[in-house]
Amino acid sequence: MDSVAICNLALMLVGIPAITSFNDENNNAKLCKTFYPVLRDRVLRDHTWSFATAFYELQALDETSADPDYEVVCALPGDLIRVIEIADNRPYRRIENKIMVEELPATLVYTRRVEDPGLYDETFVEALQYLLAAEIGMSNTRDTQLIALFRQEYDKRLALARSIDSQENRFAVQNRPKRSRWIFGRGQGVENYRPVKWTQGTEGKQEV
Repeated sequence: MDSVAICNLALMLVGIPAITSFNDENNNAKLCKTFYPVLRDRVLRDHTWSFATAFYELQALDETSADPDYEVVCALPGDLIRVIEIADNRPYRRIENKIMVEELPATLVYTRRVEDPGLYDETFVEALQYLLAAEIGMSNTRDTQLIALFRQEYDKRLALARSIDSQENRFAVQNRPKRSRWIFGRGQGVENYRPVKWTQGTEGKQEV
């Protein structure tokens, strides 16, 4: 399935003629050419899709950080859609197209822009076609009830994708040790990690 085929699924939902190319001389092709890349990136951003998850070793820029807590300034990858985390749950701060970390090495986990539809998850395609149908319908039929139905269906498909993904990746997420900057400030790295105990009280008293 290619990007035109995905758009044709949306056009079919709206009830208007299919296209053969984004360069067809008709309004439907123009709508698809305009909306498809924008909404594709929107759906990529709305969920941490496994097929779009990538890793990037950050490299320091020759810049001085304005934040003393994050002294190393790094550039973000050009295909970035969304920052997921820094590996090992390390803290960071993002400003525009740069990311600041405490130290290197550091691995960025992120959602990347995937332009090859052959790599898309089935639930991604299902969600994207309904979001496309909603936006194309807004510009074409202006049937508010139908558009609302398409947007609701998009939310349902996205929720389904999140549910499936959480089941497939639950062990990687649930078994990850949680770390805090306060603990690291006292010299406890992962190798020395142990749960924090709390005594009874109105605010609690931390025992380490």
